[in-house]
Amino acid sequence: MMRLPWFEFRAPRSIGEAARILAGEGPHAMLIAGGTDLLPNMKRRQVAPKILVSLRHIPEMKLNGHAIGAGTTLTEIVKKAELPLGLRQAAHQVATVHLRNMGTIGGNLCLDTRCNYTTRITNGASDRLLPEEGRRDLLGRHREQALRGHVVDRLRAGAARAWRQG
Repeated sequence: MMRLPWFEFRAPRSIGEAARILAGEGPHAMLIAGGTDLLPNMKRRQVAPKILVSLRHIPEMKLNGHAIGAGTTLTEIVKKAELPLGLRQAAHQVATVHLRNMGTIGGNLCLDTRCNYTTRITNGASDRLLPEEGRRDLLGRHREQALRGHVVDRLRAGAARAWRQG
């Protein structure tokens, strides 16, 4: 049986607090929302953060009007009729029901192993990153370096609306 390595767990209540923890702990900290990729990677010792910073209990990380909170689960996206059909269909194609119930759209797009369906559907979208107020493309070659030390809090639904099945 593979076990997780020891780590500290932090559960901030705001995006600003999460960003401060991440900035203060530097490379020793990693964000966790759904954990569907991070936890197995930790068990295999592919990554071994000393501190996990949970985004699960931060209200701003959920669906909010036209912005899709990065902490919105793929199942929540599938069930939200107001969202573009293509986005809902793409989210439905990711993994199994169990993983969709836990996995988040933000985690799916930020990971190196992100799903190509959701990548295609959000192509061209940029996201707000904290602590810097700015937007960056999540789809570029150097995505992981650009995101290091930042919290992606939301995705714009506008780019997803423009996508059509071919």
